[in-house]
Amino acid sequence: MFNQFRAKIVKKLALIMAGVLLLPNIADASRADYKTTYNYAVRFYPRLLSYIQLAGTTNKLIGPDGMGPEYKIVVAINVDTLYASATLDLSKGPLVLTVPAYQNTYSILQLDLFGNIFSNQLAPNTAGGVYSLIPPGYKGDIPAGTTAVQMPYTSVELIFRADKYTADGQDVSDQANDFRTNLQLQTLEAHNLDPKAGKTKIVPLYVLSPSPKQMADEGFAISPTQTLEVMQEAMAASSTVPLTKNDRQLIKNFNNRFNAAKSSANASGERLSDIIEGAQAAHQAIIDRWHSHVDEHYWIHFDNVGHWGKSYLDRAALNEYIQWGNDAQAAYYGHAFKDEDGLPLDGGEYSYAIHFTKDQIPQAKRFWSITAYTPEQIELVENSLEKYNVASYTPGLVTDADGGVTIRLQANAPKNAPQANWLPIPNGPFNVMLRVYGPEGSAADGTYLPPKISRLPYEL
Repeated sequence: MFNQFRAKIVKKLALIMAGVLLLPNIADASRADYKTTYNYAVRFYPRLLSYIQLAGTTNKLIGPDGMGPEYKIVVAINVDTLYASATLDLSKGPLVLTVPAYQNTYSILQLDLFGNIFSNQLAPNTAGGVYSLIPPGYKGDIPAGTTAVQMPYTSVELIFRADKYTADGQDVSDQANDFRTNLQLQTLEAHNLDPKAGKTKIVPLYVLSPSPKQMADEGFAISPTQTLEVMQEAMAASSTVPLTKNDRQLIKNFNNRFNAAKSSANASGERLSDIIEGAQAAHQAIIDRWHSHVDEHYWIHFDNVGHWGKSYLDRAALNEYIQWGNDAQAAYYGHAFKDEDGLPLDGGEYSYAIHFTKDQIPQAKRFWSITAYTPEQIELVENSLEKYNVASYTPGLVTDADGGVTIRLQANAPKNAPQANWLPIPNGPFNVMLRVYGPEGSAADGTYLPPKISRLPYEL
């Protein structure tokens, strides 16, 4: 499906010059087709991303072999942890999850396919365990010796993240890799045949190189009709749960309007034009919602990650820029595209510094980190050192005289800054993300204000 969708986009590239790319017009907001499409695209945008992303990966734990710019399947990936993830299909019955004993820190994130977070008794446990993941309404038996865990839906995204460093800076990446590799996921039948099977499959980065974000962004810009058809396919899939009564009514209303607009009876194309305009306005609103939600230092931060309720525009914006994000209890996220003066970050023109005073260093049970990303698709920045972040655990990180930490951001290594404190950035536009895992203090209660990003003369 990746290739088919990408091919549809490529075939429509010429339509940009033909005027297909439409801009939203506030005066058109009263049109029913426009409004319905706008609401549909905003509300279900996260499912478009996960539908493209998760094709063919159900009930298999997968982890990337290393991490780098080639990894594009999840937007704004972190390099602080080692991943193992799976999309669970419980429609045919329970699955058996085996978690080995592990003394270091890891997390378990459980979400529906829109990115909403839920919790149950499946939680990190140093002793490990064997769990039967049970779908709603299941009345059958489960294997002896397993702990029953009730899942709220038949389709679930399950993500394990094992920290590569301890809070005091010890490198435990080898142990973390052993842990995630020895996780197991099986159907009941497979578990009964061989309880030791179903371990995490570690795959090359190129397997995880398709970018759902890029496909969706380009799709709405240059192939909106085909993109809406993919959304229809996604929303009709049996795996698309949960859906409320209101969700189903919106789906039905959009389908009726979209199908009628494409029919031969609508020879003028006016209705289809309204629908395309509504879809493109929705996509632009998603982007604008993210970029406009800034604090006084131009950092973007949302407190409602994973628990949006009916804040559908927030949900879509988070999925566009931090797909599969943790909630505020588990992590703090700050995202910056601008410097202290509100000017776009550009490593071709300037170098930058982020100075955390002693009191500004975020409080964390696990770690904090700064990661640089490319401007459009929010992918890791290619560099010869394969250095993608600076973190509280970075070996050799130098503390300032005032007890704080200064991170230098520059395309080439600065001469007057410690190597450990240098974060490579592109020779052009970029953005940075601050993560605080296990936030405490102001990072936990949402009042934390990250430091300004200071612009400096470019240092050769």
